[in-house]
Amino acid sequence: MKTEPNIHALSTQNLRQLIDETERSLGELNAELDRREQVAQAREIENLETHMKSAELSLQTIRDFVAELVADLRGRDKT
Repeated sequence: MKTEPNIHALSTQNLRQLIDETERSLGELNAELDRREQVAQAREIENLETHMKSAELSLQTIRDFVAELVADLRGRDKT
């Protein structure tokens, strides 16, 4: 297990080096995060057609339900 240095005991030069290493590591982590987000976005774009078909089916189901309600209400009005 890596132990963290006591920053109070570090020389200024070593502290600057630690900051540089930390910033490099942070840059690498940010780059990896960006890459993963781009992959996820690309995957969602590839599945966009499937999402749209699903939304269309859901909307059609709602339309069919509303049409049945309207027909039922019109039938009740005639009686």
